[in-house]
Amino acid sequence: MDNRYFDKVIEEMQPFFEEHAFALKEDGSYCNDTKSVRVAYDEARQMYTLSVADIEDGKTGDYSEINAWLFDDSQNAKDAVSVGIDFTGSLRKNMGIKIRRSASNTDVELPSISKGGSFTITGFTKKMLDFFPTLKDEYKDHIAENGNFLYLNFFGEYLVPQVKSVLLSGNKKQIKKLFDLLEDMYVKGDKDTVNTLIAVLCAAAYKDEKTFEALKSMLAEDKHFLSSVENFIKVFPKSKKLTAALIK
Repeated sequence: MDNRYFDKVIEEMQPFFEEHAFALKEDGSYCNDTKSVRVAYDEARQMYTLSVADIEDGKTGDYSEINAWLFDDSQNAKDAVSVGIDFTGSLRKNMGIKIRRSASNTDVELPSISKGGSFTITGFTKKMLDFFPTLKDEYKDHIAENGNFLYLNFFGEYLVPQVKSVLLSGNKKQIKKLFDLLEDMYVKGDKDTVNTLIAVLCAAAYKDEKTFEALKSMLAEDKHFLSSVENFIKVFPKSKKLTAALIK
């Protein structure tokens, strides 16, 4: 794959670089007084990578990869913009930069459900935020920070741990409530929503037998739903894009 979208990744990160006094160096890195940042495309792994090193007394330390995004021939310029957005968020966290609540943040509207038709990702997100209301502020911060909704990354960082927590809680009433909600999404959701829902559940149980057993117990009364999860969890580790986004 040629690296024709590299400039799109950097273009999306440029405002952050400028805001925090990063300058482009001859070796292609971006540096300020305390950090050196490298964005690269790894042909062997088919991934964009983000690496950061600390700078102390003018000396650059060892680089550590803090994010990687699968990017192959099936992806395009819009996907490259998403890479830049996600890398910027990773840099912000690495540098301990908090998002300041502002009018643009507090005015972010929560997702809503459109009337008629199948549930979409937006409708699924609305239902999840209603079930886990503490995530509403996280959602607003995510939109304010990124400018759009990187739903897989958001679900991986915030929703997957919440689902896992409910499954392991032993609270039968809460687990049944979650099941009823997810089953409704499974039956009424469009293709992307159903696929995402199953992927989120597989991520919650990834390499965790106890959570997987709890998940199977929750889904036991809907054999079709359970079968979909059991079949997908076998191939889930092979999807680099999903595991990179959903496993944090």
